[in-house]
Amino acid sequence: MYNMIDVVTAGFALFAMLFGAGNLIFPPMLGYELGSNWGVAAIGFILTGVGIPLMGIIASANAGKDLDSFSNKVSPLFAKFYGIALILSIGPLLALPRTGATAYEVTFFHAGFTTSTFKYVYLIVYFLLALLFSLKSSEVVDRVGKILTPILLIVLFIILVKGVFFNSSTIAEKVYELPFKKGFVEGYQTMDALAAVVFSTVILNAIRGKTKLTEKQEFYYLLKVGLIAALGLTIVYAGLTYIGATFGGTELVAGAEKTDLLVKISINLLGKIGYLILAICVAGACLTTSIGLIVTVAEYFSGLMKVSYQKLVVITTIIGFIFAMFGVNKIVIISVPVLVFLYPISIALILLNFFRVKNANVFKGVVLVSGLVGLYEGISVTGIAMPEVFTNIYNSLPLVNLGLPWLVPALVVGIVCNFIKTEK
Repeated sequence: MYNMIDVVTAGFALFAMLFGAGNLIFPPMLGYELGSNWGVAAIGFILTGVGIPLMGIIASANAGKDLDSFSNKVSPLFAKFYGIALILSIGPLLALPRTGATAYEVTFFHAGFTTSTFKYVYLIVYFLLALLFSLKSSEVVDRVGKILTPILLIVLFIILVKGVFFNSSTIAEKVYELPFKKGFVEGYQTMDALAAVVFSTVILNAIRGKTKLTEKQEFYYLLKVGLIAALGLTIVYAGLTYIGATFGGTELVAGAEKTDLLVKISINLLGKIGYLILAICVAGACLTTSIGLIVTVAEYFSGLMKVSYQKLVVITTIIGFIFAMFGVNKIVIISVPVLVFLYPISIALILLNFFRVKNANVFKGVVLVSGLVGLYEGISVTGIAMPEVFTNIYNSLPLVNLGLPWLVPALVVGIVCNFIKTEK
């Protein structure tokens, strides 16, 4: 049986693994852009960045022992393709390289260390550290939860307290038509809903290595761990969005991009020491997330292929290093259409598993509808012109202004499919 120390340690570890590059750079920019609308936008952001990931952790516990069981009711083939797409997205192709690129750009790029040689050296050291922490997956939770997370929390605390309670800047009045939708969709960029589903496996594997739990005990263990991580993420997201909003009416950060904005805010709040504090925070946040991502990718593919966990850790780290060389902005541009497509499917699967839906036909219908809407949105954000008939249908869907155009059609199709008996 586990004790509360195990729960708190795992909760801190999950918080640290989820709190990575996007969690730092996107909330301040959201507040900066929306100004007086920051509260509504923050609610949308927290919903996709905290609420849905928490549901994903619980849904993962309900679904079964591995990632394939999460979507297996659609079909075993779909489960494989979805699992691979999910792992590659949060792993070596998008999220993992973004952590390294963000750590470099915030920590040293703005200090004038812009040469290619220095960038190579920094990223090599960064990914080497992530590699060393990841080689033994059973020890990752303890290493992250007991060693790295306390440092991260202390530094975050300093930035949040100064920015929220000792900040003389005022929030600018701004008009923004759909602030909730902006925050909701921006929360996709954290990738936490996708990561939570697979990180829960890492957390469970760690506790399984210490003690045997029943399915019910595993469920409540994950629930407690998830609530600790969710509480921490909510406080940080709300605080960072508010801080960004307070700088929306000042010329001190005018024209700043995502990473640059975070740097300028920290320097304005804390002086030159603020840059050092931010550098430590960013490096810690990105490194802890990198470790969780590398472990997740290696564990998944080691079960899928006849390749050892250690070899896959090395391969994943190398691929992440290569893609990190492209920089944050290019990675974000590439990731947007992929995430916009994957998120409706993933949220639908989270809801179905969260509510313990058993009918496979419901899974098939709901995933099909959410996938079609996600496909339209994914293609649209690339700038490719869609046929007018598709655009008209999309714009007529309920909740389109909230960023949930797939929800009502999927619900209707799911109800209809529930009356179709599954073959035994």
